[in-house]
Amino acid sequence: MRSSYFMGIDNGGSTTKCVIFDQNGTTVAAASTRIRMNRPGNGCTERDGGEVWNANCQVIRAALQQSSLHARDIRAVSVCGYGGGMILLDASGAPVCPFIVSTASRAEGLLAEFQKSGIDDAVYAHTFQRLWAGQPGMLLPWFQKNRPGLLKKASHVMMIKDFIRYQLTGIIGTERTDASNTNLFSIRTGRFEPELFRILGIEDLYPLVPKQIFSPFQTAGHITEEAAVQTGLCPGTPVAAGLYDAAACTLASGILDDTVLSLVVGTWSISGHLTRDLETCHGKSNNMFSFLDGWYFSEESSPTSVGNLDWFIEQSYGRRIPEGKAVYEYCSQAVSGIDPEENDLIFLPFLYGSNTAVPAKAGFFQISGHHTADHMLAAVYEGILFSLLQHIRILYGEHVPKTARFSGGASRSPVWCQMAADILGFPIEVMDCTELGAMGAAICAGTACGTWNDPADAVRHMCRIARTYLPNPERTGVYRKKYEQYQRAVRCLDTFYS
Repeated sequence: MRSSYFMGIDNGGSTTKCVIFDQNGTTVAAASTRIRMNRPGNGCTERDGGEVWNANCQVIRAALQQSSLHARDIRAVSVCGYGGGMILLDASGAPVCPFIVSTASRAEGLLAEFQKSGIDDAVYAHTFQRLWAGQPGMLLPWFQKNRPGLLKKASHVMMIKDFIRYQLTGIIGTERTDASNTNLFSIRTGRFEPELFRILGIEDLYPLVPKQIFSPFQTAGHITEEAAVQTGLCPGTPVAAGLYDAAACTLASGILDDTVLSLVVGTWSISGHLTRDLETCHGKSNNMFSFLDGWYFSEESSPTSVGNLDWFIEQSYGRRIPEGKAVYEYCSQAVSGIDPEENDLIFLPFLYGSNTAVPAKAGFFQISGHHTADHMLAAVYEGILFSLLQHIRILYGEHVPKTARFSGGASRSPVWCQMAADILGFPIEVMDCTELGAMGAAICAGTACGTWNDPADAVRHMCRIARTYLPNPERTGVYRKKYEQYQRAVRCLDTFYS
C-alpha cells in the first residue's frame, strides 16, 4: 500500500507552523516562522491579514521542499489555530481590519460593564463560557461602539483557522470547536443563536457569522487553483475543517475520554478534561466547547503562559544569549541552576490579563538587590505553572486526575516539564511529537480523506508517549509553600485594584 502523508498547519499566537506526517505519525518535514505583533494602542494586539496568509504560504512551501515529496503525495490538509480573536472580511473576502489576536484587551472596559449588568451571566446560560475581551462575543460589541464604520464594510467574521482554510479553499465556514469558543454559539443547540446577539446588543451583526458549521473531520473544501500557485499544493487536495488548537493538542495527546487531564502551555495556559455530562459542569467551568461526538471539553484558561516568558526574554536578555544557541535551551540551562528553595521571588504572569484575577496585571513580588535576571526568569517559569495549578484547582479542587499530558511550547523543555511535575504533584506525560497542534490537524486530514475510520483509529496509529516525568516529593513540598505565597500575592491585588 502506498504511504499516505498528511499536512497539518498550526497558526499559533506567536508562530505559524506547517508539519507533514506519514501515516505512522512520524514527522517527515516541518517549517515555522514568526509573525510580528503590532500594538498600535493600549490593549491592541493585532497582525496584518495579508502577512498572516503569506506566512502560511511560506511554511507550506518550505515544508514541501524539505520533505522532497511531490505535492500530489499529500493526501489531505487541515488547519488548527488559537481560539478567540477575529478578522472582518468584506463581501469579496478582503480584510477590512487587521487580525485581532486573542490577547487583545481593548474591550476590557466594556466587559466590566457587561459583568456588572448581568449580560455575562445571561450569555453563560447559553454558551457555558464567560465573556472574554479577546473573543468575538466582546470584540463585535466593542467595534459597534467604537468602530461602526468598519462594521458597515464587513460581511464576514472569522477566527484564524477558518480564515486560513478560506484562503486555501475559497469556502466560508467554521467548525464546531471554534464556533463554540466565540461566546456567540449555544453549546446546547449547536448553533449560533440570534438570542445571544440580542443579549449582547448586536442583533444586526448576526449575518456576519458563518452559515456553514463543519465537523472537524469533515472535508470542508479543496485547494483552489489560486491557492495551489501560492502554496505549492496540488489543486483539488482535500482540506479538512480542523480544530481549535487546544482541542487539536488534546486529540494529538491521545486523550479520548475523561481519565487524563490535558495541559496546554503555549500562548495560553489551558487546563481541561473531557466530559459527556454537560449539565453537571454548568457553573463549575468558565469555558466549555464542543469536542468529539458525545464529548465536551471543560477548561480553565488564561493568557498567563509563554507570552510572559517571551516578553521577559526580550526585555531582560536581548543580546546576552550566545549567537546560534536556541533561546529556550539557554533559558532552561539558566533556570536549572536556580534552587527553588533559595529563590523567594514570586511572579504573577498577568501581562495579558487573567480569567482568575481580573483586572490584574503582571508583577514581581519580593525583589531584593541580590536577585539576578536568572532568578527572575525562574520565577517566570514557576509563575506560569502556578497559574496552571490554580486552573486545575478550580476544575477539580484537591481531587485531580492521576496523570496529565503536557503540550504547547513548554513541553519541549525537559526542565520545564520536570518543574511542572514537581509543582503539580503528579506525573506528566509528554508525547513523542513536539508539534501536537499540527498533528491534531493532520489527524483531521487523515480521517476526512478516509485513511482512518475515525479519530480514535488515527490516534492508535499516530500518537505515542515519549517520556513520563515523575514529581520529586521534596521539590513538590517546596513548591507548595511557594504556591501559597503566589496565592497571597494574587489576593493582594484585590486591595490594589479596589
